[in-house]
Amino acid sequence: MSSSDFIFDATEQNFQQGVIENSYKAPVLVDFWAEWCEPCKQLIPILESLANKLNGQFVLAKVNSESEQSLSQQFQIRSIPSVLIFKNGEVVDQFTGLQTEDTIRQLIDKHSPTEADNLRNQAFEIIQSGDFDAGKTLLLKAESLAPDNITVQIDLAHLEAREKQYESAQKRLNKFSLADRENAQVISLLNKIELALVTENAPDISELEKILAETPDDHLSRYQLAIQLINQDNYEAGLEHLIYILIRDNQFQNGAVKKSLLATFGLLGNEHPLVGKFRRKMFNAMH
Repeated sequence: MSSSDFIFDATEQNFQQGVIENSYKAPVLVDFWAEWCEPCKQLIPILESLANKLNGQFVLAKVNSESEQSLSQQFQIRSIPSVLIFKNGEVVDQFTGLQTEDTIRQLIDKHSPTEADNLRNQAFEIIQSGDFDAGKTLLLKAESLAPDNITVQIDLAHLEAREKQYESAQKRLNKFSLADRENAQVISLLNKIELALVTENAPDISELEKILAETPDDHLSRYQLAIQLINQDNYEAGLEHLIYILIRDNQFQNGAVKKSLLATFGLLGNEHPLVGKFRRKMFNAMH
């Protein structure tokens, strides 16, 4: 292999693929440096040497903090050299200043993929190809090796939700610590499950639309239609139906509409333009 197979210059344009996506396969060390920084110049050869010696055990991404100021700001880099260690799309460790090769190697070993991680990666590729049963078998094997591996647990919960084993998926996710339940994937999946449970035994969309054409104030049918539209990513139409009910009966099914609105907002995230729009509509409907 060439000396650059595991080393690259990271920019805002290639960060998602080079750092975030690669970090699901192996740790990615992101080194923030600058030309004028002497410790940076001493650290880079150590990192490059390790990247080549370890032959893929980690990837080295070098960020010129002067030309890539947006990345420095995004990750709140206040001194250089600063090295962030990414794994499974998130920063899991970091260090600043010049470090010895032994110290850096210990950090890499700490975050290198385990056998459970490798099984999870194989499962992910198999699931992507459409073989959900084989993927689940590998994930269960990974779980037996590392029952506390959060990414494996999230993957299994996704499969359980796909198989409509909603209670099992909820139970799995609710076992997480409070900190782990703040994970964006966990929040999103719990919200999806909550919404899916509403329409588990409901008529299909076309049948509900026929009912509403004849009886527009059938709030239960409208509610079931709203949630099914949201579950199919037709968020705006679904949210409009929920607001329609809220205006006319803000205590429908003990506040179910408000609860579903908030679950949908959590699913979309605060930055989504529909969230601000429908938060205002919800407030107006309730007051």
